[in-house]
Amino acid sequence: MLTRNGRTLKKKTTINSEKKNKIKLLHNLKLILILALIMLVFTSISMQFFRMHVFESNIVLLYLLGVILFSYLAEGYVFSILSTICAVLLYNFFFTKPYYTFKVDNTNYFITFIVMFIVGIITSMLTIRIKSERQEVEDREKNILAVYNIGKRLLDVKNDNDLAQISAEEISNQLNANVLVQFYDQSAEVLCKYIQGDEKFDGVMDLSAAHETYHSGSPCGYGTLLFSDAKAYYKPIFNKNGVFGIIGIARRDKYKVTEVQSTFIDVIIPQIVVVSDRLKISENQKKVQLEMQKERLQADMLRSISHDFRTPLAGIMGLASTAIDNYDKIDDNVRKKFLQSIYEDADWLNELVENILQTTRFEEGKVKLNMEEEAAEEIITDAVTHIKRHAKRHNIYVNIPDEIILIQVDGILIRQVIVNLLNNAINYSPNGSDINISLYRQDNKVVFEVKDNGPGILQEELTHIFDRYYRIGTNKKMSQKGMGLGLNLCKSIIEAHGGNITIRNYNPHGTIVDFYIPSVKE
Repeated sequence: MLTRNGRTLKKKTTINSEKKNKIKLLHNLKLILILALIMLVFTSISMQFFRMHVFESNIVLLYLLGVILFSYLAEGYVFSILSTICAVLLYNFFFTKPYYTFKVDNTNYFITFIVMFIVGIITSMLTIRIKSERQEVEDREKNILAVYNIGKRLLDVKNDNDLAQISAEEISNQLNANVLVQFYDQSAEVLCKYIQGDEKFDGVMDLSAAHETYHSGSPCGYGTLLFSDAKAYYKPIFNKNGVFGIIGIARRDKYKVTEVQSTFIDVIIPQIVVVSDRLKISENQKKVQLEMQKERLQADMLRSISHDFRTPLAGIMGLASTAIDNYDKIDDNVRKKFLQSIYEDADWLNELVENILQTTRFEEGKVKLNMEEEAAEEIITDAVTHIKRHAKRHNIYVNIPDEIILIQVDGILIRQVIVNLLNNAINYSPNGSDINISLYRQDNKVVFEVKDNGPGILQEELTHIFDRYYRIGTNKKMSQKGMGLGLNLCKSIIEAHGGNITIRNYNPHGTIVDFYIPSVKE
């Protein structure tokens, strides 16, 4: 297997090298053709001047002008020297006696050739240097503008994905290249990456170069000694903890990354690091805030549990103590009332405990629905029967259709939802008021509705009504049993069944809570 992979890698390396050599050869041929064309044009002009008996010094200047022009168009000193040699030879061939030969009758021409060669070399080199310096100035201006633009865009970064995308886009626009920006997590796994352009960055050499760049912290890939046959140049991104990302650059013109471009990347990287550190700090702050909020909620829950448990326990203990101390003095009717009150308080405690347990199970993801086909009206009947034991001061009306409505649900949990909704209606509506529970079909849904004629809920509280531990503040004088878990638990149960629950006010006063469950297909 190693031999096969080694052969494949060697074959790909050879193909890439041949491709690069071919591109380089075509580029050199193009420059040679340009040189030939320029020398042809200036030789033709010089021939016309020669027939007009123009001074030979002017012809020399024309050839030097051709050398300067070619030096401006070409890149590198080799071609500039070649153009100067061509100019000297052409001047010797066409304009010195004997004509159309490379022989020289007058030795003074050797001085002319030497001076012409030296002047041509100096002027061509100066031209190349001026062109290079001008290009550097333009690149610096573009880099400054690009750094400013990327700085502005990075201010709005919300996460690592945005950071990778914006960085890749800006570097790509500046360098005219396909760009990969890739971040890693603490376990050296890829956290996120973004590619700007049509390059995939998935070749064997590129993957190896990216891996080596991350682990060694040194640039690799195209233009370097390591993995030079890769399509892209890879540069590490450092923070105070080491390398946490890489930048891959594959120029569309197939040239190497220049020094100016590398400097631009070096300027951009600190900005990326600053934003990344800011994101991590913000994330840590959010985690700390969540932990603080969680601890605060737990403390509130414990206070609420102790308060809500104390009330029924105090009632149970007080009634039991009174019954024990005065057992012979009270008649059977009083004892029956005591026992009924003790049962109601114990039932209240049981519901509180059940809500706490179910909420904890949903929070930990340990709830397993026992889905069975149930008759919706039977679930309502069980819930109402349970509630009526301690809802004698309210009028509960049930509206059920004549047809049997079947639903695939966990009957115990749905019953608990209805019990919680009825308890809320009882706790937040005045004695003697009506509470209506209805059941009906709506398309492929089965809708349960609980309506009371209490004071309703303030508009600003409706948005928080399903939050955990949230208790509405309307009509403080009324008995408000519970810890704010009931509606949150109802929401969790209904959504686990693929349904939805809503709450709203209606005129002139009161509240409607309805939820739906998908019906069983007939």
